[in-house]
Amino acid sequence: MSQKRTYRGSKKTRYPGITQEGKKYRVRLFVDGTQYGLGRYDTLADARAVLDQARTQKALGTFVPPSERRRQIRELQEKEKAGRVTVAQWSETWLEALASDPDHPRSPGTTTAYRSTLNAHVLPLIGDLSLAKVTEGNIRAVVDKAREAGPHAARNTVTLLRSMFNAAVSIKAGGLEASPVNVKAPRRSTRRTGALDTDRTATPAEVRQFAAAMPEPLRLAVLLGAWCALRQGEVLGLQRRDLLNLETPDAALVNIERQWNPKATPPGYTVPKADSVRRVHIPGSLVPLIVEHLAQRVAPEPTAPLFPSTQVPTQPVSQSNFDRVWREARDTVRPGFRFHDLRHTGLTEFARTGATLKEIMERGGHTDVNIAMRYQDAAAERDRALTAKMDAAIGGDEA
Repeated sequence: MSQKRTYRGSKKTRYPGITQEGKKYRVRLFVDGTQYGLGRYDTLADARAVLDQARTQKALGTFVPPSERRRQIRELQEKEKAGRVTVAQWSETWLEALASDPDHPRSPGTTTAYRSTLNAHVLPLIGDLSLAKVTEGNIRAVVDKAREAGPHAARNTVTLLRSMFNAAVSIKAGGLEASPVNVKAPRRSTRRTGALDTDRTATPAEVRQFAAAMPEPLRLAVLLGAWCALRQGEVLGLQRRDLLNLETPDAALVNIERQWNPKATPPGYTVPKADSVRRVHIPGSLVPLIVEHLAQRVAPEPTAPLFPSTQVPTQPVSQSNFDRVWREARDTVRPGFRFHDLRHTGLTEFARTGATLKEIMERGGHTDVNIAMRYQDAAAERDRALTAKMDAAIGGDEA
């Protein structure tokens, strides 16, 4: 019975730098006082060829140690692999990073909106391209296609592309050295910039008319949206436990600590936009209406939605159903007026009372000072208009 032979030593050959180890020939070379192993080979001829080549490189000063050569090869392989990262693959990595950002995690609604823009306008055209191969021409083609859906879609697409590719450049994802996104986003309408557009602000009488035109279970939503300056998602996110101190009307409060987010998967409660958790005083005139609404239309549980769905009472009315009845109601009073404009109305009236910038920001849950300043601008404009009327009344137009 044969036994496997185990080699426990090595023997020199007549070629310095080559030793025989079992059936293999091991090659070594000293360079600048350091010995480098150049590998083990099956034949003496192969070992001699490797040694001769290494000696030539040593003489020419081009010798690269095997460990360094292996590192260079790995680096090249990694670069080659990185160059195959597609826009679609990077978009997933980017969205995951946004959602898990420890300093400023994006809400599910935000990442869902980004994903919607990607699926609608970006990935169909450049999703299969490697990041590093995307050109300015590719970007322009994406934006031009998005323009067909309107300037808003084009703006969102440019904003997303710029952010996504800048993030890739910052870590050289896919070997990307510079962003190909140099196209400008379509400008917003000048009617919506600067001070608030007075066409989007209702009078108190119009707010009452909007509420009266809504189905009875949802009338209070209009009044809270206007006079407590709530976003639509914040209105739909309200629960019984969020209405406080109703027994003392001048101290009544509403907690805004969640919103109903139809873009979440599945739809559900999330933190309000920009983490705008806050507590707002309720105008005393609304308190009796709230008390009546709670008694007649809201379940007794603390977490019962203030505006429950008729299909699923444990959840708020769906945004699509709410939008439908809102459009029907507003069109009888002021066609085209948005529910979000009720919030503008409330904050503008609040500013006209003399509220400070900080007070406006706290009531509206704003983090951007410039946005809050618009309400002060609107109040100042109203003051100028009323002063002009007063001046005419007291004879200033005759001066």
